[in-house]
Amino acid sequence: MDLRARLAWAAAMSLTPLLPLSARLVYLQVLQHQDLLTRVSDEVERTSREAPQRGDILDRGGRVLAQSVPAWSCYVDKPVVREPQLLARRLERELGIPAEHILQGLKGPGRFLRLTDDLAIEDADRVAEARLQGVGIAAGYKRVYPNDGLGRGVIGTVSRDGRGLSGIELAFDRELTRDPAPREILRDGTGRRIYRAGVVDSARPAPLRLTLDRNYQFYAEEALAEAVGKYSAANGLVLVQDPADGELLAIAAYPPTALRNAAVQDAYEPGSTFKIVAAAAAVGESVVSADETFFCENGSWELAPGVTIKDHEPAGHLNLAGIIEHSSNIGTAKVAERVGALRFYRYCQAFGFLNRTGIGLPGETAGVFKPLSDMTRVSLLSASYGYGVAVSPLQLIGAYGAVANGGTLYEPSIVLSGRDPVRVRRVASQESVRKLTAFLEGVVERGTGVTAQIQGYRVAGKTGTARKLDPVTKRYSAVKFVASFVGFVPVSRPRFAILVLLDDPKGSAYYGSQVAAPVFAKLARGLLTLEGIPPDRPGAVEAVLRSPGAGALKEGARAPREAARLARAF
Repeated sequence: MDLRARLAWAAAMSLTPLLPLSARLVYLQVLQHQDLLTRVSDEVERTSREAPQRGDILDRGGRVLAQSVPAWSCYVDKPVVREPQLLARRLERELGIPAEHILQGLKGPGRFLRLTDDLAIEDADRVAEARLQGVGIAAGYKRVYPNDGLGRGVIGTVSRDGRGLSGIELAFDRELTRDPAPREILRDGTGRRIYRAGVVDSARPAPLRLTLDRNYQFYAEEALAEAVGKYSAANGLVLVQDPADGELLAIAAYPPTALRNAAVQDAYEPGSTFKIVAAAAAVGESVVSADETFFCENGSWELAPGVTIKDHEPAGHLNLAGIIEHSSNIGTAKVAERVGALRFYRYCQAFGFLNRTGIGLPGETAGVFKPLSDMTRVSLLSASYGYGVAVSPLQLIGAYGAVANGGTLYEPSIVLSGRDPVRVRRVASQESVRKLTAFLEGVVERGTGVTAQIQGYRVAGKTGTARKLDPVTKRYSAVKFVASFVGFVPVSRPRFAILVLLDDPKGSAYYGSQVAAPVFAKLARGLLTLEGIPPDRPGAVEAVLRSPGAGALKEGARAPREAARLARAF
């Protein structure tokens, strides 16, 4: 074999081990070229969807109650991190998060460690430029609630990923949310996530405008917080509604919580505020005449051994107006017995107490009522003065609103829809409503509700004081009460129906007349002055105008920066 042949043979033998590799290269570069490009693209460039953009929530005047603002989050892709201690110290310098907290999070479950959702744009740029291994920056949104969280109990809150969790945010989650645009994520060859700056998508859903008024809400929350503190109550609630159409103008709870709306979700034994139903049935069915009186047993009536109805003060003979004015349990029970279980039950249903109101907020209660078939004499009589039944505050204010507007029960509304208000049913005739209003006005003029009086204005309403049921002993407590007042003003042309409820006020003052009616008067006086609604009591205009501070609330009342000063005016 000559030299040329030997060299060719040696070269062939030396290249033989490379043949599989060459074949693999041909396979990858030619046959799998497009597939590899796709896979590499998937590794280097991925998309994610960040917290969705949400529409603003506005009050009836267009003022912002909740909105989404641009925000940048920072997180760590844990499997990519090679030097956790070094990374933790660097992030501590950049973000101010203790290194030990970061290290602990890196050891925890899950692939990603979210460090913060609230980076300023300059901080996000600085972290991105540092190109830290495994660290990513994402542009998104965060939900903010201006006005120091005003109205959070009804507005609700959202989850970390921007979905509604409670309240309006949950009930109207679909209307408030749009799908976020995909966002690009880049990785380098080592798997590090690379920040790609981008403009936060400015498109958003249309705002949701509520029936609430921000100023009314502020005044309601301030008045309620003051009362809860003054009487050391466990909690409290205030509702303000327009009786003409059922629109809710303010919903205040104290202490406030964004996860629960007590006005909708809670039911309680209403006590004497429920006497309006027995009175309406007696008047509507013409079973009691105006001059007929009932013997109120001088304050104590034994129905059966161990079953006694008592009044807060003894009374002799009272007509129906007097029974309501003086809030006689015994008198109301005797009226209800005259009405009968069937008719009483039907009036409860007519006033909206056996069903949900239809407001559309999550977790609404229908209240608690025994079926008509289970109603006994004792349960009928106790229900007539608000025991053995449970109602929601929303149901109760709707019933009083029906009396205020002339006899029509409206479905309560929380969102301005541009549609006509929903009439549920007519609950009483004009004549019946006129008599009921006179009874309720008498309560404030000369009965248990005199502390709800407002100079210059005709006020109608009813006090309530209900003993709380002890969950342990299953008996009514002698020291725990729910105090309430519900009414409307001005009587001549009602603009506001207001409910005030204080749960478990402490001390010697615990009656609705002592702790709830004054809150009604204070709040109603402020709202009347704010809106410039003239007095409707004849001869009262000059007296009101001469009273100290009469115009203090109206001046500048719509400016939020004046809120603290204005609160003192009422």
